[in-house]
Amino acid sequence: MRRPLAKIVMDRVHIGLAVSVIALLVFGSLMVSLATATMAGHAALVQRQFVGIGVGMLFLVGVWLIDYTSYKAWTGPLMILLSVLIISPRIPGIGSTAKGATSWLQIGGVTLFQPSEPAKLLFIVIMAAVIAEFSGKIEKWPDVAKVAAYVAWPFLLILLQPDLGTGLVFIMISMGMLLVGGLKGRWFGVAAALIAIVAVVGLTTPLLQTYQKDRLLVFIDSTRDPKGAGYNLAQSKIAIGAGGGTGTGMQGGTQSRLNFIPERHTDFIFSVLGEQFGFLGAMMLLGLYLALLSAALSISASSRDLFGALIAAGLLSMWLFQILENIGMTIGIMPITGIPLPFMSYGSSFMVTNLAGVGMLLSIWSRRYGTGK
Repeated sequence: MRRPLAKIVMDRVHIGLAVSVIALLVFGSLMVSLATATMAGHAALVQRQFVGIGVGMLFLVGVWLIDYTSYKAWTGPLMILLSVLIISPRIPGIGSTAKGATSWLQIGGVTLFQPSEPAKLLFIVIMAAVIAEFSGKIEKWPDVAKVAAYVAWPFLLILLQPDLGTGLVFIMISMGMLLVGGLKGRWFGVAAALIAIVAVVGLTTPLLQTYQKDRLLVFIDSTRDPKGAGYNLAQSKIAIGAGGGTGTGMQGGTQSRLNFIPERHTDFIFSVLGEQFGFLGAMMLLGLYLALLSAALSISASSRDLFGALIAAGLLSMWLFQILENIGMTIGIMPITGIPLPFMSYGSSFMVTNLAGVGMLLSIWSRRYGTGK
């Protein structure tokens, strides 16, 4: 007896995830178009964003068709690939520097992609395989040391770029996965203490670049260097404040349309949204993000094994931190780290990575009963 089409769809597609992602893609495309409206090469930028979505959808389908459990056997090669991806921009002749970080691949003057983006997904898979070995209980210090080594290696490589923002994403991904993976509470306390020590060392030694220190100091004192490191934050606050309850409209917004907001189509796209759509638009976006994160949590809880639950938890942690950090930095409650907003900010590498992550979630969901059929 053939199963109804609706049943087949429900088995393979998480409706909440699909609806939230499609809505975010539509909203994000609109925001990129609005943010770049007065920029040189507006049409080319919008076209590139759509290309990124198209390529990302191909990756989504491809990853969805692969049984996620097959990744377990490739932990070693994936770790090597992860290291190569992160190191590759440092190779003379192919690395490109932007915003102080050498994190892009460029060949013949053509910028290809940002290797640290797909590296996030590899990191999630690797950490899921490592943490799953402990069957939900990580307590003894040798076990903690093993997991910590898998976290520390890519983090240190990323700091060499230097790209503090992406490094923090890796740390927060691992924290979320370890919470699901059974790390005892006292070790989270130890991790928090270590992070605090590293932050102090970074601010008082040459460990961090000058521009990175300036960003952190502006977070502590928002009035510091208003024409330099504090300029972005000041303009962002003005834009969001000007939006009020319903915004200035798509043809309004002096801060965004008159080019006062730097990086308004990437890191500060939420500032454009806040100015042109106001509090109402911001709440709509947060509602879509809540639906996305709820879907990831649902898929993690329904996974047939700990490995799948950990992958979903890693993706949830990645998106949650990037959302909180990006929106937080535009309103001054988080330090400026150059982290883009998922499914909203301009950037092909970022978009493809996020959509491939959705494919991973769908792979876990469609195989939650064991066969995926």
